[in-house]
Amino acid sequence: MIIKIKNQLLIFLSLMLLILSVQSQSVAKEVVYKLKIEKNPINITGKEVSAITINGQMPGPTLFFTEGDTAVMEVTNTMPIPAIVHWHGLLVPNAVDGVPYVTTLPIPAGETAIYKFPLIQSGTYWYHSHFGLQEQYGLKGTIVIKPKNEPADAPRDVVLSIGDWNDDDPSTTLRTLKRNSSYFPLKKNQMQTIVGALETGTFGNVVKRNFYNVLDSDLSDVGYDAFITNGKKNWKVAGKPGEIIRLRVVNTSSSSYFYLNYAGGPLTVIAADGLDITPVKLDKVLMSIAESYDFLVTLPKTGQYEFRATSFDGTGFTSTWIGDYKGVATAATAIEQPDIYQLSVDMTNAMIAMKQKSNAKVVEKVQPKVNNKDKTSMPAMKKMDSMSSMKANEFTGGSLEQRPGAPYGKLHSPQSTLLKANRPWRNITLNLTGDMERYIWTFNGKTLAEDAYIPIKKGENVRIKLVNKTMMRHPMHLHGHFFRVVTDQGEYSTLKHTVDVAPMHTTVIEFAADEEKDWFFHCHNLYHMAVGMERIVHYEGTEVAPDVMAERDKAFKDPWYTWSNAGFYSQMTEGLLQSSNTRNTVALNWQYDWNKSYDVTAGYYRYFNRYFSLFGGVNASTDFPDHENRGVVGFYYLLPFAIGSLNWVDDRGNVRTQLSRPFQITDRLNLITDYQYDSYSKQEWGVGLNYWLTRRVSATINYNSSYGGGAGLSIRF
Repeated sequence: MIIKIKNQLLIFLSLMLLILSVQSQSVAKEVVYKLKIEKNPINITGKEVSAITINGQMPGPTLFFTEGDTAVMEVTNTMPIPAIVHWHGLLVPNAVDGVPYVTTLPIPAGETAIYKFPLIQSGTYWYHSHFGLQEQYGLKGTIVIKPKNEPADAPRDVVLSIGDWNDDDPSTTLRTLKRNSSYFPLKKNQMQTIVGALETGTFGNVVKRNFYNVLDSDLSDVGYDAFITNGKKNWKVAGKPGEIIRLRVVNTSSSSYFYLNYAGGPLTVIAADGLDITPVKLDKVLMSIAESYDFLVTLPKTGQYEFRATSFDGTGFTSTWIGDYKGVATAATAIEQPDIYQLSVDMTNAMIAMKQKSNAKVVEKVQPKVNNKDKTSMPAMKKMDSMSSMKANEFTGGSLEQRPGAPYGKLHSPQSTLLKANRPWRNITLNLTGDMERYIWTFNGKTLAEDAYIPIKKGENVRIKLVNKTMMRHPMHLHGHFFRVVTDQGEYSTLKHTVDVAPMHTTVIEFAADEEKDWFFHCHNLYHMAVGMERIVHYEGTEVAPDVMAERDKAFKDPWYTWSNAGFYSQMTEGLLQSSNTRNTVALNWQYDWNKSYDVTAGYYRYFNRYFSLFGGVNASTDFPDHENRGVVGFYYLLPFAIGSLNWVDDRGNVRTQLSRPFQITDRLNLITDYQYDSYSKQEWGVGLNYWLTRRVSATINYNSSYGGGAGLSIRF
């Protein structure tokens, strides 16, 4: 009898397991997407240019899944160059994370790659290329993963991909940045000038700023032709009067932050970077590059409401009109324009304070309240001192009420995010550093090619202190992990995969190191990342696939950029031809008058920092007997008041000092001054006025003590 009961029990349990297995298989299904990458013409601004499309559209299609599904992505690259796709924010196996030569090999031209991985999360995410500058070309799209048990009455989803667009080839954009051109400030109408400083009463700050060699302040690097929603300047969303919808918004731009606001009142934020938060109402939200936010908004009873995304630098916006297209359209409140001159005053004071402190401490966003019951936080975690000039100042170009910083201090996680107590802690400090003039962005003064790895161990709690010592915002993204952003919310600080680090502030993030192999950590401003602000988080004792490691050196490339300024005037020609990478520059400078007098220098510079470079080369001049060449060696040094000085001694013991200083008078007019003393040929000086006509051409009048006066054109190649 007992045996019979046991047999019946075994049969019953087997049937139950079979039923559960069938149910599980019916829920956890494979969802296949075929994505075709190709080059196609696109017209956003009225000019047809080439872009990268996915399945014929830019951005690519939104990919929909349910938590627990297995995603199967069949990606075909029809372009003549390699491509790759990274699944931003998704917790995927290392081998399919999609960072070329770090986790995954790129897809060769004409081939197909299959990415297959389980979806162990829900939320709003996106995908994009990590190969070169393809993301700016358009290789990106959004991802929505529904929760397993979504209520039947859940609000309708509306997905918005917010982006920036230039008709220029992105490589041209980067080259413009590398050459320290004034083109983008001019394009944005945000050039800081002497006349502008006089009109705004900030000329005293100009003097102070120049004495300390503090650069002009800026809120963004690039001037864009358009800002877009789902590939259009304006987007429309129809709906029932009074309906509540869920806006899933992703900032898929390459280098633009946005302020988000809605004509229908405050935005109810319900998720950040794909993860639920305790709902909070905000009038406006500053959204960093690569972040996602989910909002609940109510449609108007009649007409349309505008959901607006305004670029952080105030140069434009993109709109989504929600509601009945036939009714009255109500615009969202305009975001206050940034005050660039006042921002420059604030930045100057803060930078000077940093320079005057040998230990250069900055504001740190750490947990202000200590929970005595919390034994999981690392002991001896101290709040850093704040400089009085920086208190409550996130350098947004306005008041925190009108132009707030990132909303992290108001985001409350529904569950505790504290890390487990029984784990060792590893502390890492990363200084966010750079040189805007040379357009180098680094961690601790070094690029990926110079210092590639951040070592950690599985089983640790990792705390990274991000100390921003620059005047720009940096959106930091860690692949393969979520981290807690330590804020006023303390134990309930929210989890994110991307965090904005404000200028001259410190942000602290913490995460449990439970993965293995290598994961990318970088600034998600595409152009900052491209020139060096990136690292590989390496789990010690583990390695990625051998075929990836065999090509790892390709991740450390340090490309060269070449450009030239050439002036052709009635009395002479002069100019500069230069090619450089991070630390090395070769340059040719010339002056030649039509009477065949000349002074030409070709040389090599080894860059150490903004202030100092070593120099060696050859100089040829008609000032010397028989026009003999001479070898020269010396250094470049940046003097106070932004006076550039090149100092050398030649192979005959002669010395030369060259000084130069430009002055931006108005948006288009600048004054150029230079002075030279040579112990053999004595002194020479020059002065000129340069007026921008087009992006590449300026009208110039000048006088040189050796070559006389003249007029002509300056051309930028």
